[in-house]
Amino acid sequence: MAARFSSPAASLFASRPAIHASFEWLGHLAVWVGLYVGGCVVMSGLLLHGRVSLMALFIAIPTTMGTYLVDRVGPWSGRSDPADRMAHPDRVSMLLKFDSGVRLAAVVCILSAAVATMFFQPMAVVAVLGAPIGVWIYSHRGRLPRPKDSMVAKNLFVAISITLLVLLLDGHGSRPSSLIAVGIFLLLNIFADAMLCDIDDSAADARFGTRTIANTLGSAKTWRLAILLQSMAFFVTIIAAADGLMAWFPVLLMGFTSLSLTFLIRSLRVRRVKDLVDLKLPMAVSIVWILISMTGRGLLA
Repeated sequence: MAARFSSPAASLFASRPAIHASFEWLGHLAVWVGLYVGGCVVMSGLLLHGRVSLMALFIAIPTTMGTYLVDRVGPWSGRSDPADRMAHPDRVSMLLKFDSGVRLAAVVCILSAAVATMFFQPMAVVAVLGAPIGVWIYSHRGRLPRPKDSMVAKNLFVAISITLLVLLLDGHGSRPSSLIAVGIFLLLNIFADAMLCDIDDSAADARFGTRTIANTLGSAKTWRLAILLQSMAFFVTIIAAADGLMAWFPVLLMGFTSLSLTFLIRSLRVRRVKDLVDLKLPMAVSIVWILISMTGRGLLA
């Protein structure tokens, strides 16, 4: 019996709970959503310039992580969203247990990103420092209605904020028409992914008065609408490529890879999809980046 337990297969099986716990722990700390916005930076860089700005990448990721940590623990003690407690009890329990450390990490992330932005793209400093303030207004339960409780505004607020941050960091020197095309592409993709992330929280959102597309239309229709929006985003870049605004090769790779991964996640039928959706975009752009590097194709239109 002991020999069977010490086999490689048994060791791998025994390690799966630890791997799963680590995966969830990183999700709780907003690492996956940080990589998602990093993926948006890579995507915009490849489509706009045919290259990736590492500085923009290193600013976007900590800005996003810091902003989401502020949303999850609040700027001071005693704040806990009841919908979050119901939908993600493990996450809330872990973060509130170490809330002071989490807030310190959020401040370090935001300030380090702001300092880097001052030397890289000063105009974007407002977006970096404004991100945690905006998310607090977006999600704070007070006397006034929250944008987060409005069905369309909930996802639109997130999509516009991320798109503006990415374009401010990565859009310098681009033609206005190219910026518009990439902005629409990002906006539709982010909006669709934000809808899918709400599927996990459907019951909790409905219980506490937050109306979302997911708890209004249901899971199946939300998936179909997300795929439709991402197909429309792909079509926008095809039109832009046909007009000479961006290169065909990254456009086709980006569109097909992103849509394929969305279909793949849909086919898995897992209990929770948020972390997988957050990881989908960095996975897609990594695949595209590798393929472009391997083929040595020119990226500029």
